Amino acid sequence: MFKSNSVRWVVVILAISVCGSVLLADNKPWEGKPFQEWDAKDVQRIMTESPWVQTTTIERSWLSVAEKDVPPEQPIAGGVRTMPNNPAAANRESEESERQLKAYVYWDSSHVMRAASARNAVLHGMMKDSDVEQYASAPQAEYQLVLYMADMTPFLRNDEKFFEDKAYIETKRGKLKVLPSHVKYDRDDNGRLKDVIFFFPKRTTSGEPTIAASETEVTFNCKLDRSRVNVNFDVRKMVGTSGLDL
Repeated sequence: MFKSNSVRWVVVILAISVCGSVLLADNKPWEGKPFQEWDAKDVQRIMTESPWVQTTTIERSWLSVAEKDVPPEQPIAGGVRTMPNNPAAANRESEESERQLKAYVYWDSSHVMRAASARNAVLHGMMKDSDVEQYASAPQAEYQLVLYMADMTPFLRNDEKFFEDKAYIETKRGKLKVLPSHVKYDRDDNGRLKDVIFFFPKRTTSGEPTIAASETEVTFNCKLDRSRVNVNFDVRKMVGTSGLDL
């Protein structure tokens, strides 16, 4: 059976591997080209250049740690783990804090992104071509934003609940700040953390849309230790064949 998490991860790996290359074609595959005709380069371009993906560079303010080194029964409450009175650890902290890290944020609930994920699965023999539309068009009760970094240490040190008040989306025109309803860690078959999914409600408690049709920009913000992931999505450009695509 097709697993959406597996497809997302294949696409994330694909996107990271080609993020440094520049595709010179003028025609944007998400503007008019049927997803049935998307090839591998089209999928790559959607995952690296489309309005549904944003990247930013942050300062790594933590010491990298392997997932196996974090006791699951004792998650660290944040900050850099160092031994008291350990000059070597202190020096390493200084070195690590100067290293930059790229963060990728995907608007994963959109039809375009879901179609790209599914089309990529078809190209890799993980899904039937006839199932793409059903997967891409499946109703999404909430907005889903996926965060990936090469170093996921802050998430290894804290559970999903911890980040429910560390992230938010904010509309520029409506000036509405929305916290996630919940956060989900996306893991592979071996239990290793791959990326993090933030779910945001589509309506306020009063029933109004959290992102109005007239909105121009939505900011995603997530606090990680002493750094922040902050990216802006231009809603005016996030338009598919059926209109606004979030």
